[in-house]
Amino acid sequence: MGLFDFLKRDRLPSDPVDRIKHRWENHSNGLINDKKCASIDSSAAKFSTIGFETWFLGLEQRLGQSLGRRLAHAALEHQEYFLNNLDVKSPSGRSPDSWFENTIDWQTRGLGRYRKLEDRDEVRLLVEHPASAPICSGLLTAAWEKATSSRHRFVWSQNTQDGLIVTLNLDDKELPIPSKQKPIWPISEVSYGDSDLSEETWEDLRVESKGIWSIMNERKMILHRDLMLRFEEFCLPYISKIESGRQDLVWPLEDNQRSLWWTAAADSMRKSQFDSGLHILVSTPEDWVGIARRHLAMNGLGGVQSAEATDSHGGVEIVLSGVFHPALSGGILLACWERAHGRRGKLKCSFNSGAVHIFLSSSVDIAN
Repeated sequence: MGLFDFLKRDRLPSDPVDRIKHRWENHSNGLINDKKCASIDSSAAKFSTIGFETWFLGLEQRLGQSLGRRLAHAALEHQEYFLNNLDVKSPSGRSPDSWFENTIDWQTRGLGRYRKLEDRDEVRLLVEHPASAPICSGLLTAAWEKATSSRHRFVWSQNTQDGLIVTLNLDDKELPIPSKQKPIWPISEVSYGDSDLSEETWEDLRVESKGIWSIMNERKMILHRDLMLRFEEFCLPYISKIESGRQDLVWPLEDNQRSLWWTAAADSMRKSQFDSGLHILVSTPEDWVGIARRHLAMNGLGGVQSAEATDSHGGVEIVLSGVFHPALSGGILLACWERAHGRRGKLKCSFNSGAVHIFLSSSVDIAN
């Protein structure tokens, strides 16, 4: 069977649950790989739709900016790059009902479903049950542009949680073809499929309708690392300071704007995870391997290779075997540390020996 045969009508699993499980593969380094994207960055992560929205609003609050348009344009650029570089049939024609592969893409990502409302002087598309309004707007605009071979300006409106209207108008603006995005942190090259982790990850998968699925009664969606990297890049030129939240997280970055974004992203993730009521027990540093499996690897956010104590008060150095994004994964680990020890912690990240190292410890010195 060819690498992309699962997208063809005659080879595609008929069961929606099987379609999702077939596309996303958990790997030993704690990442989720998209089987459809072997030729480009295939790393993806699973988010609850409510959790992602909470994280996103926290990021806006900390940076003191509205970031919806930047997330939407990052999604558009991401989807355009994927459509240009994957050996799959691209959307074609002005009838979204005929975009079979693109529809399956949305279904298996958990994004919702779409249809055309109007195609006159302006085009109006409806997204039912969108996982994220900015992301769905950008992805759908990219598909329409690919299908019609023309650029469009787009706006979206969402009166209820169940309906999103994307309005498109022709645009003669010339935009560069999206280029490849590459993580600036060390990437683990050694990984293999982890069938036990995959079975545990998808054990309670429930497909409620086309484009909507949940695990443990919580709606989920899949986002590629490529999209997150583009979103980060779209934000950087406008960042000057952090308006709220913690500012003492340490990153091995020379770019101050990027360091600010990572700090805001990590702190927002820490806060949302901490507030979710995590129950974390740590008796030895080795416990962090299991903690990471539950709170990182099952969602494709990374895995722990090793953990060693750095002090007698819970301080620990964690070496990650894989990482979706250091800020997101680090924020979750910091929330776990604070839940386990019942006090405020601090985070320092470094890139050593081809791996990402996360140092967690108390934010204040404790006497022995």
